[in-house]
Amino acid sequence: MYSKKKLIRNLILVIGILIILVILLVSLGDIKSIWNTITQEAKPLWLLATLGILLLYCFFNQASIVLLTKNKYKDISYLDLFCIAGSEYFFNGITPFSSGGQPFQAYALKQKNVKFSDSTSILLLNFLAYQIVMNVISLFSVIFFYSDLAKDVPNLSWLIFIGFSINLVVMVVLILLGTTKFMGKGIIKLFDLISKIKFLKKFLVPKRDGLVNYVSDMQKAFIEISKSKLAWTKAVITKIFSLLIYYSIPFFSFLSIGINLGWENFIYVSAVTSFALTLAVWVPTPGSSGGAELAFTTLFVSLTALKSGIKNPTEDPEVAKNLALSGMLIWRMFTYYLLMLIGFIFYLIFDKRNRKSEKKQELGNNQVEANTDINAVNKIVDKDFE
Repeated sequence: MYSKKKLIRNLILVIGILIILVILLVSLGDIKSIWNTITQEAKPLWLLATLGILLLYCFFNQASIVLLTKNKYKDISYLDLFCIAGSEYFFNGITPFSSGGQPFQAYALKQKNVKFSDSTSILLLNFLAYQIVMNVISLFSVIFFYSDLAKDVPNLSWLIFIGFSINLVVMVVLILLGTTKFMGKGIIKLFDLISKIKFLKKFLVPKRDGLVNYVSDMQKAFIEISKSKLAWTKAVITKIFSLLIYYSIPFFSFLSIGINLGWENFIYVSAVTSFALTLAVWVPTPGSSGGAELAFTTLFVSLTALKSGIKNPTEDPEVAKNLALSGMLIWRMFTYYLLMLIGFIFYLIFDKRNRKSEKKQELGNNQVEANTDINAVNKIVDKDFE
């Protein structure tokens, strides 16, 4: 189903990233202080609440693919579809640019007899729903909280705005790609023009057919929206819930180590999380590792809400940084490593169920062949008696 060598290689890469994360913690803060905060100030009930919120995110996030697939293929079990959707956390977590989830999901859907063209549309519609919801939430965050963030982190506010602008442009391009002919033709022409550059030619030319197919698939996906408006609307609603829940996890991560940022700052903290992920989304490492941690720590260390939650800020000028790093570590353990483990479990469940289904189908086919052979023998015997 998936190359074991490639799987092991990518897992080794993830372990390497974990080591780099520890080195980052040591270089940026006092590892002893961070460890003491996590171990001594940990609140078991809030840790369980954070886990519950993460699982709630998983449910709504996976529901979009389930709804889109069930719209056409009603005979596929909910468990299989939830497992296919949930495997995304694992395969995205071990691949650069979080690019491994969709190819596996397309393969898995094919195993459940979903046409390749339909699986492509389903995954593109799911991705489009995510892009639109993410950008809408980011837009509201910029409108209502950008000035507050600019006061807290004046040196990074321009970078956040650039990250937001890039995501917005990507969304607009995707929409134009699916709703107009000129955008697709324009992108292909631009690609052909860049491909004429000598040192890029050998890398880009083999990718042209894939780009043409992607443009065609995106246009088919938008046609599918017009046919399945209700299913896609439901998918968008589940993405709204999932992302709002996901952005709230850092607030509870801080609560789980005894840091109350204040419920009046709940929405602002969620907005800051969206800003941090906007900065990290273009980092070309598995799970945006390195970029996500650095963006989170840099933004949260300057948060007025974090500083006001410190019992005695004057006792150590580095205390805010160590608290931000502690919160980041808890957040990352939940939203990357634990989520990746959950995705791996979903993958194993699907793999086991799929193997069992294939074996059952094979036995059924053998039975049909055996019955055919028996009927053929009976005909010969009957003919001899005649």
